[in-house]
Amino acid sequence: MSQLIQLKQRIKAIEVIKKITHAMRLISMSSRLKMIKLSENLHFFRDEITPLLCSLESAHSKADQNQSIQKNLIILIASEKGLCGNFNSIILHHFENYLKKIDLENYDFITVGKHAGDYLAKKDISIVARHDKLSPHHLDKTANSLYEFLMKHKNEYATVTCLYNKSKSFFIQQPCEFQLLPVQPQTSCNVQKNIDVEDYHWIQKPEDVIVCIFQSFIKLNVLAILSESIISEQSSRFLSMDSSTRNAENLLKKMNLEYNKIRQTKITKELTELISSF
Repeated sequence: MSQLIQLKQRIKAIEVIKKITHAMRLISMSSRLKMIKLSENLHFFRDEITPLLCSLESAHSKADQNQSIQKNLIILIASEKGLCGNFNSIILHHFENYLKKIDLENYDFITVGKHAGDYLAKKDISIVARHDKLSPHHLDKTANSLYEFLMKHKNEYATVTCLYNKSKSFFIQQPCEFQLLPVQPQTSCNVQKNIDVEDYHWIQKPEDVIVCIFQSFIKLNVLAILSESIISEQSSRFLSMDSSTRNAENLLKKMNLEYNKIRQTKITKELTELISSF
């Protein structure tokens, strides 16, 4: 009977694991759908503000950047939690290849997500700022912290680049690079939305308006990048938990079948012994 008891305990343990993976699968899909709605709103707002920014830039020349700045900033974005398949390995492998092309002495690093921070710590790479929290609940707080850091130190870096994962499709996540600073709205300007700045009555000075819109543009980009990374993470986690749930179901079928066979064998043996005793 000890064999049956052990098998029954294993079945119960697998049933508990199956419930957990199923719940995580549902949570991942729910979080993903919420983040997709947020991302769509952010992209819509960015698409509306970009033509205005382009028009203001063309109407008023921007201050020249300090060409003597050699320092660059890399923002590496991974996940806060695990159980998301190969999500972290994709972006960290891309980061490894990126490191081969740069001189570390001219770069500072910011990490977003616990796995990114732990990875750079293991490689003994210095980090100027670390944000371990990255989830739908901590999105605004993390984005504000990044934005405030960029606004405070924007004149210290020649470029600021984000490395993160983006969903090519529900099943495929791919690493991306996005230059946050210097802001280059021309690359995403929609020629069909030409805005005449003369149609607007500006109370503030044009330079102040440009600064305000630039800051909004940067914050939108930070939020959009973080939301895209979370969407990719939740997609990977859903696929991982879905696979785990299906594996648990298949294992339960095999173990229940084995349990019933052993139980039936023992019952038959006991009946045979009982009959033979008469």
